[in-house]
Amino acid sequence: MPDNTLRASARALLEGEVSRRTFLSRLTSLGIASAGANAVLSTLLPAQAMAAPGGGRRVTGLTGGELMVEFLRDWKVPYVFGLGGSEEVGFLDALTDQDDLHYVLALHEGSAMAMADGYARSSGTTSFVNLHSIAGASYALGPMVNAFKDRTSMVVTVGRQSTDIRGGDAFLEATNLHTMPGDYARWTWDVLRSDSIPETLRRAFMISSVPPEGPSFLTFSKDLWEKTVDETEIITPERSPVSQAFQPEANVVSELVDRLLRARMPLLIAGREINRYGGTRELVAIAELLGAPVMGDIPASHSPIGFPTNHKQYGGLFTLDAGQTTDFDLFWSIGGTMFTQFRKPQQAIVRPSVEVIHSSIEGTRIGRNYPVDLAVAGNTQLTLKAVLEELQQRDLPHGHIDARRQSVMTGHVARRTNLLANAKKVWNESPIAPERLAIELNNRLAADATVVCETATSDFFVWRYLDFHQADPGRQHITSAGGCLGWGLGAAIGAKMGRPDKQTVLLVGDGSFQFGVQALWSAARYKIPVAIIIWNNRAYQANRRALHKYGGRAAASGKYTGCYLGSPTINNVQIASGYGVDGEIVTDPGKLGAAIDRCLKTVASGYPYVLDVSVQARFPGADSTWFDQFTIG
Repeated sequence: MPDNTLRASARALLEGEVSRRTFLSRLTSLGIASAGANAVLSTLLPAQAMAAPGGGRRVTGLTGGELMVEFLRDWKVPYVFGLGGSEEVGFLDALTDQDDLHYVLALHEGSAMAMADGYARSSGTTSFVNLHSIAGASYALGPMVNAFKDRTSMVVTVGRQSTDIRGGDAFLEATNLHTMPGDYARWTWDVLRSDSIPETLRRAFMISSVPPEGPSFLTFSKDLWEKTVDETEIITPERSPVSQAFQPEANVVSELVDRLLRARMPLLIAGREINRYGGTRELVAIAELLGAPVMGDIPASHSPIGFPTNHKQYGGLFTLDAGQTTDFDLFWSIGGTMFTQFRKPQQAIVRPSVEVIHSSIEGTRIGRNYPVDLAVAGNTQLTLKAVLEELQQRDLPHGHIDARRQSVMTGHVARRTNLLANAKKVWNESPIAPERLAIELNNRLAADATVVCETATSDFFVWRYLDFHQADPGRQHITSAGGCLGWGLGAAIGAKMGRPDKQTVLLVGDGSFQFGVQALWSAARYKIPVAIIIWNNRAYQANRRALHKYGGRAAASGKYTGCYLGSPTINNVQIASGYGVDGEIVTDPGKLGAAIDRCLKTVASGYPYVLDVSVQARFPGADSTWFDQFTIG
């Protein structure tokens, strides 16, 4: 059956244009077996959706916009992150006087999307976004790519031209707007009937929250939010449960433990899924039972830290930090990428002689880029819990484990000692050493702070000098693997909204800050107290590093096109002031600690604050201030 025919039939079914019986008849008439046709039907319409009416709330005489508001209230959605326009007036009008549903206005759609992303991650719920036409959807695409890559659960809704003018190349019309995200959405749909709005939203929320999560993307013709619907039903979230309790098979868990106990030196890699699904405590217990080292994923994955960095069996990031953890004969990636890379490696990341185990809730990741000896599909926390329970029932070789544990702990202490010694060498240098900035922050941030990072080349210092504990109520690390700049500021604002009782700090590069600076206004308007620490090296440093490594004319001449951000110097504090946010510039290393204290004190009093810290540029060409100098005028 051609794909376009299947899509058309599915669309007609979901929009109520054909009955279940007609849909099945269409499939069987084209040669699809009855069992196969019913399997397709059950995928499109879960059993609870096919059940007789009465499982939800019947509503009458509401516009499509009012239906959407009522749905969001029933589903206990507290915030709409958005920037609307003419197409969305039917929905925006319905939000008037809704005390339990707040509209979070952004000055740029990218900011709205990033705030929703941070809120979803921090709160552990599905966030909701409303954008304006092809313009708003286009502006928000970059942060939406981040949300998809980071598997953030959110529902994105976009207004478009009325059905009576679509097809006539009307203003802001995009014929296939609902397909615009392409591969960067879990589900896309163009809603064609007002009475289907509640059911379509229900489906979007469910699909977004099924592992591996990601954005759903829905488009609404303007008139659908303005039409009055005689009668329809809003099904409650209680009748739309989504379980993430994907258990690994018992025999696979048993084999995993067998391999761990046979290994001379197993290396455990704490991947990104631990931050999403939990498992830090279980992983700590497993590592301690085995006396095994634990590392974070490779730097290119940009994964959040999922294991306590001050634990005596933590060894840093794989491939970045060497030491005791290079001598391993078993490699277990726990919810990791295995491997996200900047470029094809010249040699195997893991030696071919090493046994490899990869466990993940996302089946398409396992073995995708690297061969594995044992694949384990399941929820990361539940997998770790099952492994821990199996280990606790085994007879462990305590003498060998004790010796291994002591060796690993010695390596941990040596690594920390070496890092502190390196920091001491540059402690008083000016511009301020990134090592000092990281340590001064580590000494002052709350033990249970939420730390959002978009520091690009300064990530190395965050990973090495800031302590993250991850397990609640420990210090949380939030970062993005998407690579679309400008996410950090909005994400930090959303993260604070999701966990308002936690100190929230953004660590951001000066280049990244400029991509999302409009979000400052939202922080000021809604008094969202976020500490914004800019690591200002006056350059797109990652670009200069890559250009120098290329080894061409730029490296030979010291002229790096498109990298230097001076001349004129950007005054981030003045920019912040224009948005209603106070701040200060720090250039003297001796005054850094007091400046951080003032920043955190302001944030504790309920206001955002910008601290623009002048840090050392790094990598070859760091002293270059060259740019293509020409003038017009």
